[in-house]
Amino acid sequence: MSARSTMSSTMTIARRSKVRSAHPFGPKSRRLGPAAIALLVLGLGGCRDHWGLDNQTAALLSDPEKRHPIAFSSRTEALYVEIVPDGGGLSNNQQTDIIRFVDRFKVEGTGRLMVAAPGSARGALSASRSVRQVEDIVRGAGLPPESVANARAPADTRYGPAIRLAYERPVAVAPQCGDWSEDLGPNRERLPHTNFGCATQRNLAMSVVTSRDLQVPQEDGDRAGERRTAVWTKFTGLSSGGGGSAAPSPAAPPGVGAAPGAAAP
Repeated sequence: MSARSTMSSTMTIARRSKVRSAHPFGPKSRRLGPAAIALLVLGLGGCRDHWGLDNQTAALLSDPEKRHPIAFSSRTEALYVEIVPDGGGLSNNQQTDIIRFVDRFKVEGTGRLMVAAPGSARGALSASRSVRQVEDIVRGAGLPPESVANARAPADTRYGPAIRLAYERPVAVAPQCGDWSEDLGPNRERLPHTNFGCATQRNLAMSVVTSRDLQVPQEDGDRAGERRTAVWTKFTGLSSGGGGSAAPSPAAPPGVGAAPGAAAP
């Protein structure tokens, strides 16, 4: 064999060794690459099933009030009190309407009660007495001065000059239910399903009379003295007349204490 052929065979062997070093596992490893990746992903997915939820997340998913919260929007309630041109003041029906409106504000209103007098000169002149009467009614309802705001109406209504009383109140917005997209079969964490408790929250939001009761509790009012007296009398066992008299003794059985020889009835 000549030296040239020997050198050529040596270079060919060197090239093959370089190619093999670039792919140490050979062509079979390239075919096993996607399969190995798939097995790795499945293995990690199996490990994910053993990961537990933290306590905060589990409590959030188990509480319908947090998972399906009730939202609130604002609505303006207004009362327009018509003013007579002669400035005679409010009628009895108007005073009753204002008293009821102020009582509703105390129960469901948020913010301040707006009292807007007519802005025109003619309306302001004829409304002076009516405005004073409105202020007296508001003051008599027990509202603190900081809860009432006075203003001027930008223009008269289509019925003429009027006093406008207005306040803002919250309105409950029910959550949307019916999400059954989750498979109810596998439930390793033993958590409620997605729609759990949503119907209760929705019914509560749609049936509540005063939406503010869902935000803050009502203030305590004066107790009824008559009811307290009745409960206390029942508790102590005293008569309603007072005086601390003892309860009457039980009646004696028939025949007890009768004269000797007397026949029992």
